[in-house]
This record gives sequence, C-alpha cells and structure tokens, in this order.
Amino acid sequence: MFGARLEQLPEIWKELVDAGFESGQAYGKSLRTVKSCVGSTWCRFGVQDSVAMAINLELRYRGLRSPHKLKMGVSGCARECAEARGKDVGVIATDKGWNLYVGGNGGFLPAHAQLLAQDLDDDTLIKYIDRYLMYYIRTADRLQRTARWQEELDGGLKHIEDVIIHDSLGIADDLEAAMARHIDTYQDEWAETLKDPERLRRFRSFVNAPDQKDEAIAFVPERGQIRPATNEEKGGVLIASTIPVRGQG
Repeated sequence: MFGARLEQLPEIWKELVDAGFESGQAYGKSLRTVKSCVGSTWCRFGVQDSVAMAINLELRYRGLRSPHKLKMGVSGCARECAEARGKDVGVIATDKGWNLYVGGNGGFLPAHAQLLAQDLDDDTLIKYIDRYLMYYIRTADRLQRTARWQEELDGGLKHIEDVIIHDSLGIADDLEAAMARHIDTYQDEWAETLKDPERLRRFRSFVNAPDQKDEAIAFVPERGQIRPATNEEKGGVLIASTIPVRGQG
C-alpha cells in the first residue's frame, strides 16, 4: 500500500487478517504467485480445471523458502494462456491429465521450461512437484533460479528425471516428507507477528515514541497515489555532519 508508514503496518495487517487475508511473499525468496487461465470452468477450449489446480498449488507451497523466487503457471489447454512454460514450474492440461514443465524463466536470460512428465493425474503431478522443489531447494546455490540450476546440474534434465520420477538416489520419500513438514508447519507471518510483542517492536520509527511518524520521510502525489520524494523534490540533499572529538592530553 503506497504511503503506509512503518508504524502503521501492524494496524493494516490486523485489518487484513481479520478480513481473512494472509501474508504474501512479494519480495521474498519463496513462492510468489501461481498464474492461471480460466480453464475448463469458463473457457470452451479448457480440458482441465486449471483454476482449482492453481489454487491448490498456491496454498500448498505458500511461504516456501527457496534459493530464489519461484513462479508457477497452470494452463487449461495447449493454447497456454497462463504462459506456464515461462515459469519455474509449469503445468499444462491435456485430455489425459497434466504435463509438467520445469526450469522456465523470464527476466534477463529467458528460458523455456522443459517437459519432465506428461499426462499425469492430480496426485502424481503434485508428488513430482513436491520432489522437484525440495530437490532444488537442497542442491541449488543461493540466488540461483531453477533455469540456471538445471543448466549447471550434471546430467541436466535427464538427471532430474532420474531423481524425481525414478528415485535414482533413493531420496524420494525424504523429499516428500520434507515438503509435508513445510505444509504442516506453515504459519501466516502477518498473524504471527501481531501476536508477538517482540516482533511488533520492530515496527516503529522511534524507540521512545512508537506512535510518532518520521517527518524526514516525505511523499509526493503521482497518478492518484503518493510515493517517496526524491532528494530534488525534497528541496535538497541530506549531508552528514561530523561530530568533533575532543583531543586527549
């Protein structure tokens, strides 16, 4: 919300939590969003319910911390309106189930996701995604997207297929159990912060005046909203002053 001050965030969070909203991960190294087309419910071309699957995936992997951000997409047919092959995990409906694509990426170095498995039922699809994400989380470098991880992984997609589908390393059960622990222990971070006085102490501009706003933060209007002012718009540049130190002796 543009223009919200630090000390106002808990009040805003409380209103949202009371209304049934949960915290998102807009800037975190975690799941961002699961994009979906309207699927078979509203589209004459849809062959599967992509909306229901997208909701299921977003609720399952919300809050999942990873080496880098994660984006997913679910398309209800081969026309690919959700652009699933441009996502870290892409799901595309078929007449027989779902095709699973992995390692897609937009951004500076785009990469098409690669087909890992096809015509999967719902349970198998989710099982493979669980394994894939947890294997990525455990083996990728920090700040490494799935596309770059797959490119640098010895054996590439074939290795991933062997591990995820054929359990070549014998770790499939462990990967699934790790994902189950994440799902079972998920907590809404906004709601948990509101219950914790120590966390709430971080949301104030001044230690001794928790309700006082920082007047040094200035805003200017733009397109019906407000945004932080630049130094020029503030009318000058803040210059740090030096404090003289009394000499010894």
